[in-house]
Amino acid sequence: MQTRRLADALGIEVVGLDTTAPLDEGTRDALVDLFHQHLALVIRGTVLTPRQYVDLIRKFGQPDASDTSRYHEPIDIDGFKGLRLVSNIESGGRNVGQFGNDEMGWHQDRWTDAVPPPATALHGVEVTKSGGRTGIASLVAAYDALPADLLARIEGRSIHFPLKVNDFEGELDDADIEDPALFRKVPLVQRHAVTGAKFLFLGARRILSYIDTAPRITGLDKDGSAALLDAIYDHVALPAFNYLHQWRAGDILIWDNRACAHRRESFDPDERRLLYGTPIVTSDVLWRGEAALAG
Repeated sequence: MQTRRLADALGIEVVGLDTTAPLDEGTRDALVDLFHQHLALVIRGTVLTPRQYVDLIRKFGQPDASDTSRYHEPIDIDGFKGLRLVSNIESGGRNVGQFGNDEMGWHQDRWTDAVPPPATALHGVEVTKSGGRTGIASLVAAYDALPADLLARIEGRSIHFPLKVNDFEGELDDADIEDPALFRKVPLVQRHAVTGAKFLFLGARRILSYIDTAPRITGLDKDGSAALLDAIYDHVALPAFNYLHQWRAGDILIWDNRACAHRRESFDPDERRLLYGTPIVTSDVLWRGEAALAG
């Protein structure tokens, strides 16, 4: 197994690993160490069957078992129907997967969960020749490099995520952001339970061009929250904190879903793209079963 750094802020490439073979504990532990050091792993390999992929991911933790049938025809792996098909392909008048070909903005998966997934993984099955790259941002590096004035505006504040993501009618504009039935409140700055590193937790905002989840910041009104989040997102998007992944068939990309944000470029709808996706909802190795700590 050989490795190569992919970017200054995060990301490491792993080659020479047979992803079709059962992953032994020693190799798994070495990959976990790399995950903690670099926040994102790119494992180069061959295209796996759904069962092979899920078996490999289970070496790191429990994949999200939520039934995907409301999005696409689920793949049943001994009763497990949680494998997400991230795809723009259509067959028989129905989408093979979900999320199409549009650009997707910076976000963290399942950000309104009481304990968001510690990691997310994707596997390249059919990949595009251009576009469709996956961007990963280190929210650790972004926090460490915050300008003093922006750090002063952030420290000690919490972020409140509306539990209703698509509030197109503005029903939450005047709502009590401390109401747990309407908002999930978490510290804006959190600390990694394994490495101790501080990071920004941003959840999601403009996932798609027509969606603004409109999180609120403690002590600020809606406009003030938006202005502060604009400044934070502009900072996080700087190339110094980012790795942009050009997919190859067979790649497995695993990243820290709490200490990183991710996005996707748009791509030509005439190109076929299919990725297997699995949020890892619990892990005794990646986060040692712990939740993030208040910063």
